[in-house]
Amino acid sequence: MKKKLYTLLFLLLLGFAADSFAQTTAPSVPKLFLTWSSNTYVPPGFTGKFMPTANSEITASVELIDGGKVANLSKQNVYWYANNNFLSGGIGMQSVTFRAPDAAGGTIDLRAEVPNYSKGSQLKTISVPIVRPGVVIEPIFPSGRFSSSPLQLAGQPYFFNTTSPARLNFIWSVNGQTPSGAENPQNLNIKFGPTMTPGSTLSVSLSVQNMDSKFQFETASKSANFTYSP
Repeated sequence: MKKKLYTLLFLLLLGFAADSFAQTTAPSVPKLFLTWSSNTYVPPGFTGKFMPTANSEITASVELIDGGKVANLSKQNVYWYANNNFLSGGIGMQSVTFRAPDAAGGTIDLRAEVPNYSKGSQLKTISVPIVRPGVVIEPIFPSGRFSSSPLQLAGQPYFFNTTSPARLNFIWSVNGQTPSGAENPQNLNIKFGPTMTPGSTLSVSLSVQNMDSKFQFETASKSANFTYSP
């Protein structure tokens, strides 16, 4: 009885060892990795992804990992496609730069292909979001309440086709009127006197437009209400 038990245990251990050996010696599967970047405007200190908008320039690159190492693609044909439309291709072409579509709000299916790799054709497709420009009114007060004069606000634009906010037109409105405290168009100082009663609300709106003739269609707007609570 003991002999049969020992034999069974030996066979089980042998099976586990064979399975582990098969897993460690199994051939690795090559894998493509795509990355992309855009050059739209974001405020200083922004640490997120620079998102492309309509007509933005997008740069993409590809790497092939094989056996845990970066494969040499310098002699391989690499082809690029956006929404199944051919962008560019050639020997060693591991990066490509192209323009986003004319309309924002959707995605691009970006694909890279390495058709003649030694372990078979390799391809990878990723989705690249094409966002609309945006703007944020700062600072963001808790519950929208402020306690002193002046109320100092700033407009922070995101994802416009520009390298500087100086190329953007900032249009402020306070309670439906054009304010006078916007000497620096990106900033707004709302001054008020002692007649301002607690609980009074200021309705602030901001519209931002790209002044570049090629991108005048780019606009973003934001509204916020602020309540005086001394």
